[in-house]
Amino acid sequence: MKMEKSYKNKGIRLLFYFLLISIGLIFPVASFAETPNLTARTLENEIMNILGKNIQCKKIVVQIRLSQEKPNEIKTLAVKFENAVIGDLVADYITILYEKPVIDFNQLKKAKKFKIISSSEGKVGILISAKAIERYIAGRVKKLKNKQARVSIRFSPPYAEYFFDIPVSEIPPKTLKLLNKYVKGKRLEGYTALQMKAKDNSLFALSSKVIVNHFLIPGAIRQELQNMFNPFYRIPVLSPLRYSINNVNVQNNYLFLTN
Repeated sequence: MKMEKSYKNKGIRLLFYFLLISIGLIFPVASFAETPNLTARTLENEIMNILGKNIQCKKIVVQIRLSQEKPNEIKTLAVKFENAVIGDLVADYITILYEKPVIDFNQLKKAKKFKIISSSEGKVGILISAKAIERYIAGRVKKLKNKQARVSIRFSPPYAEYFFDIPVSEIPPKTLKLLNKYVKGKRLEGYTALQMKAKDNSLFALSSKVIVNHFLIPGAIRQELQNMFNPFYRIPVLSPLRYSINNVNVQNNYLFLTN
């Protein structure tokens, strides 16, 4: 009797374990909750609406490619912004591409928040036109007491050429001290050819030539000026996206920033 009872209990336990395993195979509850059945169009619209509430721009385009082997896995996620505000500058275009991104679907569905938990590879490209930079400079000039400052920019790869005509009264004291012997009259007129560098979302300007009031500025003074003003601009990361700018190329009509 005892042996029969023991065999019976073992049989019940085996049946119970078998049912648990079967349920786990047929209904993988945890996995299903984290990665619901996806449709690219639905996800694109949801992400686009969320980004539109957080990022100031003219237009957003979101494109998603799902994996053919694993339908609930995103193969690539691409986002494109037109006329996007990044700090005090407006970028003509920003494109970001993520390879195999893992998205927090719970936050996306419940809290309407977009978060990339991880991705195997990401690429970013930012185009900023000369006109956009001139508008930025014009905005800075408006804040000056003397409105007679004039600055223009021209892209001549690999240089960004700046032409300036600024009242001496608007020059910071430290800068004026370095350039004092080259100042004639009440204005600082001249030209500088700059090469651009980028690191950790910061932009640096490296001067190859500076002419002030027809005087060619020595290399030692150029170096001091670079040390004083670099980095000259920090590029904000458009939240909740993730990227880092570490390269910049001067093109005919744009600054092209990449990671």
